[in-house]
Amino acid sequence: MWNLIADVGGTNMRLAAVNAQGAILEQARYDSKGDMNLEQACADFAAHRGGAPERAVIAAAGVVRDGAVQLTNAHQSFSERGIASALKIERAKVLNDFEAAAWSLATVAAGDVTTLQGQPVFPKESCLIIGPGTGLGVGALVWSNGDPCVVPGEGGHVALGPRAADEVPIFQALREEWPEVGMGPGLAVEAEAILSGTGLPYFYRAVAKSMDLTAPLCTGAEIFEAAKARLDTAAMRSVALFARYLAGVAGDLGLVFAAKGGVFVTGGVAAANPWIFDADFIAAFNAGGRHSSWRQELPLHLYHQPDFGLIGARNYLSAR
Repeated sequence: MWNLIADVGGTNMRLAAVNAQGAILEQARYDSKGDMNLEQACADFAAHRGGAPERAVIAAAGVVRDGAVQLTNAHQSFSERGIASALKIERAKVLNDFEAAAWSLATVAAGDVTTLQGQPVFPKESCLIIGPGTGLGVGALVWSNGDPCVVPGEGGHVALGPRAADEVPIFQALREEWPEVGMGPGLAVEAEAILSGTGLPYFYRAVAKSMDLTAPLCTGAEIFEAAKARLDTAAMRSVALFARYLAGVAGDLGLVFAAKGGVFVTGGVAAANPWIFDADFIAAFNAGGRHSSWRQELPLHLYHQPDFGLIGARNYLSAR
């Protein structure tokens, strides 16, 4: 008896067979933009193993609605019903990628993290995971009678606004540059409009406009590289604010979920730029007014487990 788990992103579809105890028996990789869609890849993988799995759980980088998902960075969509039909099994489950990331925290270990605050210990308390990548993913893991349960959501779309008077012109420029991300009649925008690889170039141009500077950089990677090398004033300002806002949102959501089990920062942007997680980041995380001391009690980790999608799918299976 075996079960199928998968982690599907815009570039690769990673499929694995696991036994009843969750140990990986075999893995395969398919191109997300290749000749096979996920449902065909699942059928191909099962045929290679000589028979259908008992169950299938897929972690997918896209918004899941009614058991169906359109990948954010690939022209591919699939559904629980289609996967079950392709595998000739009764049912399948599709998880959002950050729902799976939260499930992965049920088995997090010290080797998976770099601890910024607190200790690398993981009590069965509420956890919050947040990750800037193409978008801004958020998930939460809670425990009930010793059993894990995940609360999925769209925390990347909470409101974010100026934290100081000199930031007002930036948000004015950002809303002019990208009006779709505005939230209400004021200056607030979706957090993802800044805290993502997609949003950062818009934010950079808004910062440059507010400083009467040119904005020659085009991608998030270029902006981070220029900021680290101190080659572009607007990039330096943009990245400093990016880190401060990310820390603040992480601290706010950690407070919402009482994340005494830890707040975990992950995602492609975080993995590529560990240098931004400095003393200023921790100070911004803990800046909670009358609850600053409470926030200081929340463990804060950089989570660098590259297989969190597969691990999360496996943990979901184990819990179900």
